[in-house]
Amino acid sequence: MKTKLFIFAMLASVAASAQTTVQITPISATYTNSPTVQFKVSWTNQTTANHRNKVWVFVDFQPVISLTQKGNWQPATITGTVQKTAGTVSEQSNRGFFLEGATTNFSSTVTVELSNTGTQFNWCAYASDCPPNVGDYNNGTYTLRGTPPFTLKDVSGTTQKVLGKTIVQSSLTITPITMTDATGCPGYFCKYIGSDLYRNDTYKCGLRTSGAKNWEAWIKDSRDNELYRVVLMPDDNWWTAEEMRYDASATHQSYKCPTGEMRMIYNRPNVACPAGWILPSVAQFLWLHANVTDAELLAAHTYQYYGTGSDKYGFSLIPDPGRYDSSNESYPQSCRTDFQDISDSWDTSDGLRLHALSTLPRWYWQTNALSWNQVRCIRQL
Repeated sequence: MKTKLFIFAMLASVAASAQTTVQITPISATYTNSPTVQFKVSWTNQTTANHRNKVWVFVDFQPVISLTQKGNWQPATITGTVQKTAGTVSEQSNRGFFLEGATTNFSSTVTVELSNTGTQFNWCAYASDCPPNVGDYNNGTYTLRGTPPFTLKDVSGTTQKVLGKTIVQSSLTITPITMTDATGCPGYFCKYIGSDLYRNDTYKCGLRTSGAKNWEAWIKDSRDNELYRVVLMPDDNWWTAEEMRYDASATHQSYKCPTGEMRMIYNRPNVACPAGWILPSVAQFLWLHANVTDAELLAAHTYQYYGTGSDKYGFSLIPDPGRYDSSNESYPQSCRTDFQDISDSWDTSDGLRLHALSTLPRWYWQTNALSWNQVRCIRQL
């Protein structure tokens, strides 16, 4: 979503162009030793499925040397506090700032002070709702989305420039976490910054292309080299999008089901999660349940015992057989194969267990000490 306007200094005429999503409308400009430009940022009937309600705003300018001579277009330096009549300004830099507004309909008059334009200039304001990001990774080459050149940055702050829209893995001199493009807009090279991140042509880190378009990545459990898909959920926690499979059956700390169809391992809490990951707390379960619907968590498939989910977040909750003997104190000897009542089930350190039940997906709680369970893990970074 990008739109721009032109105001020509010393002239009364204004030319503007806008797409149907976000609009930038010129209002005024002050051509002094402390020049300012003022414009309106607005959108109407915007759909959250296709556009964000948070846009990156920046300004370019063209020096006017005389009535017949003009300089090159170049980035304007933004100084001082951005004034606005609505919305929230964040991550302001000399190049631009984020403006966040209402989801579907929004309008704000914005006043920006510039410092490097001189007193005679043309100017052009832009807004974009697509931060730079990694579009793809194939055969060892990253494809970058945004406006080149890009600046990659690692966790220590060390940077690397990328002049074009691709870079091969072997050319990276840093392990990039964040990135900015020529507009100054900040984005993520990969938002998951754990040292257990695993990435190749098949296992990629990036924004999901459907649903909530949240972040998705892969991790490797250093204990057994198992790979797990992880997703960033609305609680700002990374959740494993599948059950943990660490097999500690040799020490009776887990029990592995005998066939792949059962595909479940019952784990004791102390071996359930890889390094850096923990079991969710009761409060974290309750928050997720209060803010995300069951259908949004359920995988987008139809099952005999409970309907179809949208899998909005890539969470991929699917039916699993459950173990629910009376005490769970003895080492398991078998796995259930009955999918009728029990869906994906998680454990917490509080002994709480989650189910999506039968044809009417609803959550209910069993608070007895269920120590042998299939589990998912979380991490906040």
